[in-house]
Amino acid sequence: MTQTTLSRKDRRARAARAVKHYGISDGAAALTMHGAYEALAAADGLQAARLAHEVSQTHPSNRHPWIVLGTVALDRREAAAGAQFFERALLIAPADPVALAGLGKARVLQADIFGAVDLFARAIEHGSEDVAMARLYADLMGRLDRSTTAGQGLRKMAERMKTAELWLITAEAFARGESNAEAAPAYEQAARLAPTPIPHRIGLLKAKLFRQDYAGVIAGADALLPDTEEESGHRDEIVTLRMAALRAHGDPKGALDALSHRFRDPVYYQRALGFAAQCHLDRNELHEAGIAFRQALHVLDGAGPWVQRAYGTFLMGQGDFVSGASHYAGRQPDANRRRIPYENSAPERLATRQRLFLVDEQGIGDQLALLPIIERAPLPAGARITFVGDPRLKPLLERSRLEVEFAETAEFETGTLRVAPEEMIFVGDLARYLSVEALADHPLGAYLRPDTHRVDAIRARYRARAQGGPVVGIAWHSSDPITGAHRSIALETLLAALPAGMLAVNLQYGARGAELAEAARTRPDLTLFDDPEIDQLADLDGFAAQIMALDRVVSIDNTTAHICGALAHPDAHVLIPKGAACMWYWGREGCPDRWYGNLTLHRQTHPGDWSVPLSEIAALSPR
Repeated sequence: MTQTTLSRKDRRARAARAVKHYGISDGAAALTMHGAYEALAAADGLQAARLAHEVSQTHPSNRHPWIVLGTVALDRREAAAGAQFFERALLIAPADPVALAGLGKARVLQADIFGAVDLFARAIEHGSEDVAMARLYADLMGRLDRSTTAGQGLRKMAERMKTAELWLITAEAFARGESNAEAAPAYEQAARLAPTPIPHRIGLLKAKLFRQDYAGVIAGADALLPDTEEESGHRDEIVTLRMAALRAHGDPKGALDALSHRFRDPVYYQRALGFAAQCHLDRNELHEAGIAFRQALHVLDGAGPWVQRAYGTFLMGQGDFVSGASHYAGRQPDANRRRIPYENSAPERLATRQRLFLVDEQGIGDQLALLPIIERAPLPAGARITFVGDPRLKPLLERSRLEVEFAETAEFETGTLRVAPEEMIFVGDLARYLSVEALADHPLGAYLRPDTHRVDAIRARYRARAQGGPVVGIAWHSSDPITGAHRSIALETLLAALPAGMLAVNLQYGARGAELAEAARTRPDLTLFDDPEIDQLADLDGFAAQIMALDRVVSIDNTTAHICGALAHPDAHVLIPKGAACMWYWGREGCPDRWYGNLTLHRQTHPGDWSVPLSEIAALSPR
């Protein structure tokens, strides 16, 4: 057998493989297409374009030449041409992940960010393995304040590709979106697949922080710092994580000492100043906290959303709503502000608005706190108001006194809802219409109404189970990695302040069976009940009915407290931490709450010490 014969056989075999792979029946054209991809991989755009153009003329109904031509156009920064080529490919194969990703990149070059991220999401859904696209998608979604949504898509991609790099991108997206429960296992999976790289070891520190293992973060940081080069930017990140853990672990002085580190990256120095401000708040050093926040504002041009939000809420917590709301406006990234400017909420603009869409942000508790401010906005009589948010809120809002219509966020993001740009404001932008005096005269609570039939049914079940004893709802834990430890209280510690003979109904989200079982062993004189018919994470309307079926509620500061305030529960008690973990809604002092006007606040006198609030709870008259 001669070399010529072997070459012919090899060529025929290659042609057969190319025919199958590219879906081109002509073997010669299929090999030409293969050559175009090889040229593309070798960064020979001219050759790739020449070969792809040749195939496009003989096989215009095949997607591959258009994909190669689009990729070459992108490399040349020719966005319009690239978009046309990828659109041609998608007419042939609408679900091709490479074409979807390519068109998304062209949209980025055309400054159509919203179009780009939608295309990237579709590419991921249809099996894309483009890591560069995944990284770009995560970055853009972060700028749009939609990182959690990005993380959910990227997690599917990481599960499919099983690479440490994708798991790390996924983890960072969840972390940026403050979805810490999802971020922690993603960081851990990246480290399992590749335990050595410094970013993966830092990811493990973040996972420990999110799981509130503060001692583990401190020990891990101390072990990692000697392995990190002095000039490396990783040292700044490790120091700030250690600082956050020290503060959360109850050592604000140790955290403040970390400011002596010589920061090289201004981003991490700004973050460290933010932690320093929180430490000063924990120490009741309000003046020093303000200085640290203002320093953080000026470290970087444009300050950044998180520091604007932190300083704005600090000021509003102090009662300065004018300056506070101005800074709080900066909490939204620039991309979101180009779409929904803060100026849309200005009084002179609202005064002429016949239709307004309130766009949700932050968590359910924040939305419940901010929504009723709409009654203070200077809208004309008869203006039609629609809240765009989580569908779980729909039944509650439909019965509220606010006369607000409801639309799901998905309708808004997909364009199903036709809205003019000037008709939208973020719900948090309503904070500009607050003042200490206005809150004192007319608090914001009692605007939600529960389903009375469900309330009656739940109350009847609980009273039968309580056998004449009081029925008290309890919530005790926050999973927030920074403030959660300060806001949470051990279940057994909370129960020690409650009287014997009562039915204690679990209002805590998440799986808490082990805690409840242990508490039942230590307090056999109480009946602990975890209602299987209520799932607050899935059914907020049912959760609201459950709350109103209770004689009393004792809760930490979480969604439970906000629902109690919005419903005006007649006997709701909220445990409020001292220091930075005290949310701005509650102000810095006072037992009747200034926000809803119907909660009783029980405040710590020293950070981490619940003895005074619990003694107040224990002294309450039985229901």
